[in-house]
Amino acid sequence: MTLIDYKLADVGEGIAEAEVIEWLVTVGDLVTEDQAVVIVETDKSQIEIPAPVTGVVKSLGAKVGDVLSVGSSLMQIEATGKVSGDISSQVAHGIQPAASTVSNSTTSAPRASNVRPLASPSTRKLAASLGINLENVTGSGPNGQITAADVQATGSAPGVSESGPAVTKDDGNGITLIQLRGLRRQIATSMSDALRIPHITEFKEIDATALLALRAELAPQFEKAGTKLSVTPFLMRACILALQNHPTFNSRFDAEMGEIRQYDDVNLGFATATEDGLIVPVMRAANDFTVAKLASETDRLADLAKTRKATTDQLGGGTFTITNFGSFGTWLGTPIIRPPEVAIAGFGRIAEKVIPVDGQPGVRMVLPIVVAADHRINDGAHLGAFVSDIAKLLLNPETLVK
Repeated sequence: MTLIDYKLADVGEGIAEAEVIEWLVTVGDLVTEDQAVVIVETDKSQIEIPAPVTGVVKSLGAKVGDVLSVGSSLMQIEATGKVSGDISSQVAHGIQPAASTVSNSTTSAPRASNVRPLASPSTRKLAASLGINLENVTGSGPNGQITAADVQATGSAPGVSESGPAVTKDDGNGITLIQLRGLRRQIATSMSDALRIPHITEFKEIDATALLALRAELAPQFEKAGTKLSVTPFLMRACILALQNHPTFNSRFDAEMGEIRQYDDVNLGFATATEDGLIVPVMRAANDFTVAKLASETDRLADLAKTRKATTDQLGGGTFTITNFGSFGTWLGTPIIRPPEVAIAGFGRIAEKVIPVDGQPGVRMVLPIVVAADHRINDGAHLGAFVSDIAKLLLNPETLVK
């Protein structure tokens, strides 16, 4: 028989490691080819990884919470049928299996204590809505899989334990210890890497009166098409047009190779807050998008990000990122560059301020702008010119919809 040592491959753009979030199978289970066996999480998304062959699970290479490097063994499967010679084609699914032939019989083992119960995503969602911990549910399905009926039956039983966060509480000192897991751990690693970049920052305030007037004028048209028009698509469009005159900011930097990759297309990322943490979807070739297209794509990709359904392709390959912290009522902030990108633009809350108007004090709606750049790639003079061009476009917003 053939024993498949199933290894973790690069499940996304340049991913070096992934965290095991959930095992969908246990040792001794019979799995079929392309059946989802494990969910892993990178700094971009959660990914279901399928089995490369039909066979019996002989061992699991990690427990929930472990972080595996690319090339590490995920699991071993003893194939029960013929193994294709082109098993390397499974790499396209995010896996790099390696096969070796052995002669031994299959054995069935009980579920390992570090493996989560076997259940479908819909069943897990039902359990979560009922506050039921699947560890307390006995499965009646194949290989002990928990069904919706099992969850409902458990929910009607007395003394059901509710699921809770993975925390350890020290009652003696009044301190709660929370394990850094999943997306939060990935964000922590990414942000630590980002702070190695020598940031330079430019701030500017502009009169947003004309911008808000144009948005109000166009909003009814967008509502008829089912899209709520915010100022964000205009901010995106202004950055995209300014990048055409300042291509050094539309780049990615490989510090190890000492290479700057400058792009013709703007692959625009936009920071999106989710329940699990910050995620940055990417609109590829956004330089071809109108304000209307930017608005609809922002809504679509943000929804995918918030439900953790965005693909690695939709979360990678960015060349420039914007963050609109004004949507949370924040006046201004200092955004952090996402490596290997070399710049990021942030926009604060539009608010009334007294500013000079035709030589006299006047009250206007003012938009704060901040752009952070990698000082290894761009100097202050370049950054100032770039921010000034963004400001000019927003001061004359009709140029954004031509």
